[in-house]
Amino acid sequence: MKRVKIEVKNSRVNEDPIEVVYWGYREMTEGVDRLSYDESALTGMEGVHTQIEVSGEEITLVRTGNIQATMVFRENHRDRFVYKMEVGSMSMVLETDKVSIWREDRQMRIYIRYKLEIAGDPFEQNEMTIHVIEKIGQDHSNPS
Repeated sequence: MKRVKIEVKNSRVNEDPIEVVYWGYREMTEGVDRLSYDESALTGMEGVHTQIEVSGEEITLVRTGNIQATMVFRENHRDRFVYKMEVGSMSMVLETDKVSIWREDRQMRIYIRYKLEIAGDPFEQNEMTIHVIEKIGQDHSNPS
């Protein structure tokens, strides 16, 4: 398991982008690249652990803790899921338009363009960019 810096940028139409930097871990097993990190109070998601699995051209984002959700991003794919929070749950629909994954040496970049429907409200266009940078010489077999 490698220690990594994970830069996440989320953009919505007509809104300023939100950019957050996390320190987390990256592990590659059986062709699946797994990123994991704890969310920040800056995003309003303190107490949430996020794991991102990259397998082929599919990305699965799993949140556990105070928020529970599993989102699957695959080009031209529609995913229905339940977003569970401490105050209740809501149904969401995710339509992925574009997924792009780039890997080189100790870096990985992910770009996702998708639409999100929340509790029946009209779809919102979103973009997410994830940049992962591996820290040299920082292997961790048991993160805590």
